[in-house]
Amino acid sequence: MVCSPIAPPGGDAFGVDAPSRVPSWVRGIAQRNKLHRQITSTSRGEGSIDSPSEAPPPSTPADPDLYRSLLMRMSHADPSERCLATTLLAEVAPRGDRRVLTALLGTSGHGNATSPSGPPRGVRDADHGVQVASIDAAGTVAEKTGDERTTTVLLRLLKERDWQLRTAAARALTRVTDGREDTRILSYLCELLEGSEWHSRVTAAELLGAYLGDSGRDGIERVAGALRGALADTDWAVRKSAVKALGKCVASHEETLPAVLGMVCDSDWRVRKAALEVIPGAYRQGVEEELRAAVMSRLEDAEVGGNVRVFDERSRCDADVRAAATLALVGLAAHRQGWVMGALEEIRCGEEAQGAVRERVEDALGRFGAE
Repeated sequence: MVCSPIAPPGGDAFGVDAPSRVPSWVRGIAQRNKLHRQITSTSRGEGSIDSPSEAPPPSTPADPDLYRSLLMRMSHADPSERCLATTLLAEVAPRGDRRVLTALLGTSGHGNATSPSGPPRGVRDADHGVQVASIDAAGTVAEKTGDERTTTVLLRLLKERDWQLRTAAARALTRVTDGREDTRILSYLCELLEGSEWHSRVTAAELLGAYLGDSGRDGIERVAGALRGALADTDWAVRKSAVKALGKCVASHEETLPAVLGMVCDSDWRVRKAALEVIPGAYRQGVEEELRAAVMSRLEDAEVGGNVRVFDERSRCDADVRAAATLALVGLAAHRQGWVMGALEEIRCGEEAQGAVRERVEDALGRFGAE
């Protein structure tokens, strides 16, 4: 049995002869809990009479011994040990720590790939779980730093075919940049949105949506324009992601609303459903008729677009789309438009809406029906 390089022999709190009685996975859980307690007590200044009254500076590990042990453990032969060390290292390391980022990213201080004597580790590890954990840890250690080296590696990972790696990289990238407008990142994502790989286009659309809320006027124009172009993509998943991303600016960006409303007639039901879900957030004075036409046309979902792509699931009178149209009315009920309340009354009198959808209709009429 392989002993943890951090825990002292026989110190598992199971007794001296515990290794012969306790399964290794139970001991692993105990070790993880012990490490978490150690991290927590260290960060609070507990567990030592000589603890300083002030927290150490951000550039210094709170527990240097634990910090060094976890770095060493990232080269452990057991991938589960490497995964655990990587996860815990993100909690121990100071923000922006370059030594840890080098280990997690598998790059030199200049951003070039390292040539270690042993097998590649971190995001270049042969184990999938360690790769995902390293990406998440890199996002935590470089959080809000805008670190260029980390950003470069994460952008490259957005092209991976593995959806878990792409998702982890996208999640980490939003933490590192903290929504700040970055011309290089926006240019890269807009280029990726026009690439040949559908999965990369989906990720690019989702990430561009994350930048819409914090970008300046010029940035919004650029991002929204790229996303509107993606609404004509041949893949339904890309169109769906673009619709959901545009939903974040549909209320404030006038050019976006007609494009999003047009997607309620898309040939694929999943795209129509996504378009209906962003409609409640699109309400503003002067667009009531456009919203009415879009929502009311989907209560029956009888007519759909004729431009069917290869992977589309074309279905008329789709139950999910009709439910989404009903919930769009519920979301618009707070504005007390006569056509909305009238449509909800008709739905309540019918038998189409059932379960949770009917409960939402009843609640909306109860709250907003009486002036």
